[in-house]
Amino acid sequence: MSKDKKILIVDDSVFARMAIKKIISKKFTSISEASSGSEAIELLKNEKFDCLLVDYLMPGINGITTIKIIREMGLTTPIIVISANQQKTILDKFFELGVVAVLKKQVSEDELLNAIDKAIGGGA
Repeated sequence: MSKDKKILIVDDSVFARMAIKKIISKKFTSISEASSGSEAIELLKNEKFDCLLVDYLMPGINGITTIKIIREMGLTTPIIVISANQQKTILDKFFELGVVAVLKKQVSEDELLNAIDKAIGGGA
């Protein structure tokens, strides 16, 4: 896995972003954060990322709407959703939008790093 890959964490919770950043900073040095879907969309207009980690429940536009807009922008960046909501109808919507994985919040280090590895083509 390459340290120079760019990862964007999209979550309204400062605590959640810090926890995720702590895990992924062991393997990645280029990590950006957005505290909302709107902020992430603005960042994506000017910057390219190798993987997006997106929360579902956020104020303003939620994770599904955020991902829809990202896809409408023509971006095919791998997206991993990290959400406490594991309802089948919600999960189905995420997979219809082409996310590579949906992980349960309070994700383990191994689970998160393996999902990112697979998403960016570095894993089996």
